[in-house]
Amino acid sequence: MKKLILILLLGTVCHFGWAQELQIKGTVRDKDNNPLSGATVTVKGTNTATVTDQNGNFSVGATKGQTLEFSYSGMETTDVAIKNNEAITVLLQGSSKNQMEEVVVIGYGTIKKKDLTGAVAAVTGKDLQANLAKSVTGALQGRIAGVTISNGGGQPGAGMSINIRGLSSLGSNTPLYVIDGVFGDINLVDPNDIASIDVLKDASAAAIYGSRAASGVVIITTKGGRRNSPTVISLNAFTGVQSLPKRMDLMNGPQWKAFIKQQGTLPPQAEAMNNNTDWQGESFHSAPINKINLDISGGGEHSTYNVSAGYQDQQGILKTTGYKAFNVRAKNTFDFFNNHLRLGNTFIIKSGDRQYSDLTITDILRQNPLMAIYDSAKPSGYATYAPWMKNLANPVGWLNTRNQHQYQTDIMLNGYGEVDLFVKGLKYRLNVGISRGFGRGYQRMLPLADGTAVNPSYLGESAGFGNQWLVENTLHFDRVFGKHSFNVLAGYSAQENKDRAFNVSRDNLPAGTDAINAGALDNQKTGGSLQVASLESQFGRLVYSYDSRYLVTASLRRDGSSKFAEGHRYGVFPSFALGWNLSNERFFESLKSSINEFKIRASYGRLGNQDIANYSTQSSVTNGINYIQGNALWKGAINNVMWVSPVDLSWESTTTQNIGLDLAFLKNKLTVTADYYLRQTSGVLLYIQQAPSSGLKGQPYMNAGDIDNKGFEFLANYSDAVGQLHYNIGINASTVKNNVKAITVGGNKEFSGANPRGEGIINWARIGYPIGGFWLVKTDGLFQSDAEAQAYKDANGNVIQPKAKAGDIKYIDFNGDGKITDGDDAQYAGSPFPKLAYGIRGGLDYKGVDLAFFFDGMYGNKIYNYTRARMEQTNEFRNYSTALLNSWTTSNTNTTIPRYSLADDNENRKRTSDRWLENGSFFRLKTLEVGYTLPKLWLSKASLKKARVFVAADNLFTITKYTGYTPDLGRSNGDNGDDIGGVFGNGVDYGRAPLARSIVLGIQASF
Repeated sequence: MKKLILILLLGTVCHFGWAQELQIKGTVRDKDNNPLSGATVTVKGTNTATVTDQNGNFSVGATKGQTLEFSYSGMETTDVAIKNNEAITVLLQGSSKNQMEEVVVIGYGTIKKKDLTGAVAAVTGKDLQANLAKSVTGALQGRIAGVTISNGGGQPGAGMSINIRGLSSLGSNTPLYVIDGVFGDINLVDPNDIASIDVLKDASAAAIYGSRAASGVVIITTKGGRRNSPTVISLNAFTGVQSLPKRMDLMNGPQWKAFIKQQGTLPPQAEAMNNNTDWQGESFHSAPINKINLDISGGGEHSTYNVSAGYQDQQGILKTTGYKAFNVRAKNTFDFFNNHLRLGNTFIIKSGDRQYSDLTITDILRQNPLMAIYDSAKPSGYATYAPWMKNLANPVGWLNTRNQHQYQTDIMLNGYGEVDLFVKGLKYRLNVGISRGFGRGYQRMLPLADGTAVNPSYLGESAGFGNQWLVENTLHFDRVFGKHSFNVLAGYSAQENKDRAFNVSRDNLPAGTDAINAGALDNQKTGGSLQVASLESQFGRLVYSYDSRYLVTASLRRDGSSKFAEGHRYGVFPSFALGWNLSNERFFESLKSSINEFKIRASYGRLGNQDIANYSTQSSVTNGINYIQGNALWKGAINNVMWVSPVDLSWESTTTQNIGLDLAFLKNKLTVTADYYLRQTSGVLLYIQQAPSSGLKGQPYMNAGDIDNKGFEFLANYSDAVGQLHYNIGINASTVKNNVKAITVGGNKEFSGANPRGEGIINWARIGYPIGGFWLVKTDGLFQSDAEAQAYKDANGNVIQPKAKAGDIKYIDFNGDGKITDGDDAQYAGSPFPKLAYGIRGGLDYKGVDLAFFFDGMYGNKIYNYTRARMEQTNEFRNYSTALLNSWTTSNTNTTIPRYSLADDNENRKRTSDRWLENGSFFRLKTLEVGYTLPKLWLSKASLKKARVFVAADNLFTITKYTGYTPDLGRSNGDNGDDIGGVFGNGVDYGRAPLARSIVLGIQASF
């Protein structure tokens, strides 16, 4: 009887319990009302949990009074109390919780931001996808403190120059790019394919890459699929138009004729010429731009995949220029044996066709408006200059008779395997990367009149083949012992680069032919090269954290380079960093309500640079020393013709010290990062000029100088929501002071820089001043009378400018020797580097409508405007700037423009004067975008998950005192007649193709 009663009692209790359990169903969505697949739903206080399906739906058993916890990576966790079994809809907001929990990518691994001790800046793919972004560098411009990205030229596909924390070398300052574990070219990746970019700025973060990291490291992670996710197809496309945002003010035909006649110097032949050619309008035009990207991603329980393709077709605003590119990318991951073995790969192929022009932009601005465009009697039908005019090419004829292309196909393949070993937390990883590049150059030129002469037809073709392989073996150990966290890395890598190239050309090809063998033999040219370089490395790193309060990072890398001689090939590059999370200390608890995060970082490390030409320390054979013996051509070759660098040539070494703060306020809505750094480079690798009497050609490399860079970086972000209005704003700012500390080789403690067209050196590298600082003869207004000019004398009574007259420029005799001399009277006039560089970005969205903007700018830098110098010089018959209409005359003395003089005996055109140096500061609205996400109700019938339409604009306006096309000038890429390369091209406007303004209409959709 007792047993029966017990059974009935237990049954009643169980029945009562079962009766109280409810099956709760519902949907989890994001703030934009999109379903979240893979969100975790947990019954708090129990082991019961589930995940949402592809439509964001879930079903879980719970009892009345229990609480469901909803969580999703990167979003706020939300709790909902169970009251009944009605369906629940939960909206998860973007997480405002401790952003220090975010993971950033560092060399050969990842680390939580809270444990980070180095200076690392992270940008997500969403931040980068300003929908006008035609390249990764363009999308990244102005977004990271301490990273300067400037335009090398305005033609499509021209690329941009990237500099991290100033110039540490007089050679290359290009950072190392790592794409999914393989060293490569940043232009290989489409902005639409990027998941994140992490920039390693200090030695603590970058030293694990050793010799290649002296100029910083940019790590690019491409998009991948997600586990247990259905296939998602995403489309991103836009079309738009580009235009010239600014025109130079030039004289038209009647103005030029009247002005020259007023000066009394109009040539008689010009009287009958009545053309009014707008060369600027004939050379530039509005041009279309189109871009489309397709992405397919998803994953199963043990694999993920992401496949994408993109196509870009951009015509240039300079006629006959443009860029077309097609890219395909595939990224996969797999795991086996209960996730103890993991495999993955990334495959990228990009094929591009860059059609460019080498037309000198200043020829467009200087060509005489009285000259006609066409002349059927001339070769190819284009007119040429009259004998009395300046011998400048017909810009329209030049553009239309030259067909110039650079074709490039690049392939990158990365594969890795990772296996867990017998000790918990220990794993081995093998990473293999292969890169292939195939380039072809094509230049076809038709005959074009050049005064009384004719430039013959021409065909030149070139080909280049680049091959790189990389093998890396690494051991990783990650364990937590109580409050002690260890991350240990040890590795070995080997890399080889092989490049082969050749070129051929011939003149005088018959009309209608397009093959080298059709050209004349008397002026044919051939050339070729083969370059091989290798690098071997061993490296290790320790990351230690105690209770997320005290942080230590130490790394060591040893690199061996084939570029140096035996005994000097290896360099060792250590780093050490400390961090202290004050906000995790007990004494900080009372402050946490107002200061959510407070971390101090400090680091020290040494990096290396091996950027010299291959075989520099070896005596090479010089070919082409040929001569005729009888009726035969004897080919000759000899060694010891070129200078050889000393055998003890070694690594350029850069030591970096950094101290930083990471702060968060207002429940982590406001985050602030600040860094101060000092970079000291010693043993700078430089070409050193040798005495001509040696009889040898070229210049040897030597470890010849020391350079310092120091600066401050600041980044602040604030995000919040008011009801359904979400908004964010971010500001970054940086300063850098560059200084040549020492030149340790040779008698001259300076290196000369840019010398435009051989008309005078305008910038130098001198001790105590920045690289490329401008050294110019300073001006002191205009002489207002002949008597004033003759009264300008030195202490000995010598007239300093004996040829000067009223209206001429007064130059300062800096050294007091009674005469004006370019080098001797030059004074330091300013730096091409800004005192402050900054970016301001922001956005808001409300019920499907979104707005995003981005401003950038610089302050305190100088630009040498060689373009204006050529437009305003008066000693030749060609077109002029309208500024000359305000030239000094006896009735117009309140002006800064000197008198017009065809003879220009006073050299008012002097290239080495500060007349041409301008303020380069600017404030620019770089991008503005307005979008609308279509309601779900509209999309359901079309089987669309999401659709957004947008209008975006790029380069909308620039506020600046600079008078050229654009103040956004980095290192030149050499297009358009620019003969100034390297670091001395910064801040020199030789006449680069202007940047376009773009306005586009686009759509983003997912299926």
